[in-house]
Amino acid sequence: MRSTPGQTSRSRIDQALSTCDVAFVLIGKEWLEATLGDGTRRLDHADDFVRREVAAALSRADVGVVPVLVEGAERPAPGLLPSDLSSLAKRQAFELSNKRWQHDVSELSRIARRHGEWWSRVLSARPRWLKLGGPVAVLVAVAAVIIVASGGSTAQSRPILVPATVTPSVDVCTAQLTSAVDGTTGPLECEGGKLNTLAWQYYAKFNSLVMGLGRYATEGQVINAICADGRNQGITTAIEAQAYPLASLYYGWRFVNPPDPTTTRC
Repeated sequence: MRSTPGQTSRSRIDQALSTCDVAFVLIGKEWLEATLGDGTRRLDHADDFVRREVAAALSRADVGVVPVLVEGAERPAPGLLPSDLSSLAKRQAFELSNKRWQHDVSELSRIARRHGEWWSRVLSARPRWLKLGGPVAVLVAVAAVIIVASGGSTAQSRPILVPATVTPSVDVCTAQLTSAVDGTTGPLECEGGKLNTLAWQYYAKFNSLVMGLGRYATEGQVINAICADGRNQGITTAIEAQAYPLASLYYGWRFVNPPDPTTTRC
């Protein structure tokens, strides 16, 4: 969701929740112990955005909240959570596994449909999303409004950039964008290999699947995501092609033969 000048994070969260029926909370193995740069636990900070988002969702009677366990994580015990998140531990959790990808996606779809017919229309609109093999795709396909960090980052103080659910592998920067006639814009990075957050925000509008794949995506998953994000069902456009270098920088992908989005046919 794009913020407007003067808008607070709380109002943005409330606005997002007012338009959704269900929020899926991704919980990874290190979600509970994730720390900030000073070594303190993120969830112990009342102003932490992850805590704010989850707490706001739990406080609403009109929004269903489903904990989604990834990476083999277990549901956190109530005593290990702040008071405003303790009820999360009482919610029935859903385990999302790559080994049961097709089945788990179907189950999440069923849960989403149960919470609102609108979700069903979203899910049926892009059936090719189900070809992807990572848990991030579920958040995009099910249109989860709240994206929660699953932990496991090497630098928890870096911001999580939507549609990613983990912190970037590199430091970030903010550099003014310059647009070209083909619709592309840059720079993608700043001096020192830092990722330009403005470029990420711009391209995320067109490449949400590619840019949400996560650190452990395979070559095939990247190509499938490029095709799913593609709008012309053929060779990707210049804008769509920019998703790969951005996501590769963000997640630190190191493919032996990286896919070339400009020549990929779907």
